[in-house]
Amino acid sequence: MIGSTLAGSLGAVLILLVLYDAIRTTLSASSAGPITNHLMNAVWLLLLRISRRYDSHALLAASGAWITVSLIVFWLFAAWLGWFLLFCGSPQAVVNSTSQVTADLFQRAYYAGYTLTTLGYGDYVPGNDAWRIPPALAAASGFFLFTLAITYILNIVSNVTQKRQVALAISALGQTPQRLLESTADEGTYQSLSNQLQQLQQSIGLVGQQHLAFPILHYYHAADSDKALPLALARLYQSLSLVCFACPEVDSTTRTQLKITQQVLDQFLDTLGRSFIRPAGEAPPIPELEAYAALPGVAKSAAELHDYLTSLERQKLLLAYVREDGWEWHDVWHATPGNDQP
Repeated sequence: MIGSTLAGSLGAVLILLVLYDAIRTTLSASSAGPITNHLMNAVWLLLLRISRRYDSHALLAASGAWITVSLIVFWLFAAWLGWFLLFCGSPQAVVNSTSQVTADLFQRAYYAGYTLTTLGYGDYVPGNDAWRIPPALAAASGFFLFTLAITYILNIVSNVTQKRQVALAISALGQTPQRLLESTADEGTYQSLSNQLQQLQQSIGLVGQQHLAFPILHYYHAADSDKALPLALARLYQSLSLVCFACPEVDSTTRTQLKITQQVLDQFLDTLGRSFIRPAGEAPPIPELEAYAALPGVAKSAAELHDYLTSLERQKLLLAYVREDGWEWHDVWHATPGNDQP
C-alpha cells in the first residue's frame, strides 16, 4: 500500500470531500453537506423506528446531542483517514526523524493523527522537500475542523434553547387548539390572541432560519409535548385557520395579525419542505369539532370546520413534520404528558 498512487489520490479526494461537507454544513446557512445530510437522516430514521416500536421518547430526546458529536467525530476520523492515505502515496512521505527509515503503515497513521491535531511530536518527518507542504496543510485543516466544530456546537446549544422557548410560549396559550382558542377568545374578538402573536411572529421566523442554517436542529427532540415545536406549531396553525375561516366578526387589525402569523408559519413550513421533509400522502384525520363550533364568535358548523381543515394542503406537510419528530397527529389535538423525560 505504501507508495500507491491510488491510495494517495483517494486520500486527497476524501480530504476535499470532508472539508466541503463540513463547510457546507456549518457555513452555508442554507443546507447540510451531502455526507452530513445522508448520515443524519439515516441515523434519525433508525432511531425513530426504534422509538416507535418501544413507544418511548427517551431515545429521541437524547439523540440530538449524540448525532452532533458523532458527526464531528466522523469529520475528524474521515479527515485523519484521508491524510493517512495521502501519506501512503509515497515511501518518502514519512520517515523516522532520527534514522530516516521509511515509516510503516501504523507509523503513518500515527503521523497523520498527530499532525492533524497539531500536536507535532517530531519523531516522524517528511522524507524530502516535496512532502513538507502536505503536513502543514494537514495541521491547518485539523485546526480549521476543530475550530469549526466548537463554534458549531455552541451555536447549536443556543438555537436548541430558543427552539424550545418558542414551543413553550405557544403551549402556554393552550396545550390543544381548543384550549388555545378558549384562553384567547375574549368573547369572540380574539384580541388576546392577536397580542400574543405579535411577540411570536419574529421568534417563529427566526427559528425557521435557524433550521436552515443549522440542519441538525431538526434532530433535537423534546420528550415533553409542551416543548415540542412540531406540536406547538401544528396546534397554532389549526387555531389560526379556524378563527380566520369561522369568525367573520373579528376586527381588521386582529385579522391582519392572524394572517401575518399564518404567512410566517407558511414560510417556516416552506423551509422544512425544501430541506427536510416531504408532505404526507394523505390529509391528517381531523377530530369531531362540535366544541370548536360552540366557541365565541364562531359562525360555522362543526361539519364546515371539519371540511375546511381537511381541505388545507399545508396539513399534509404538518402531518409529516409531526410524525418525523416522533409524535402522532392525535397529540396535536389532545394534551399529551411528557414521556420518559431525559
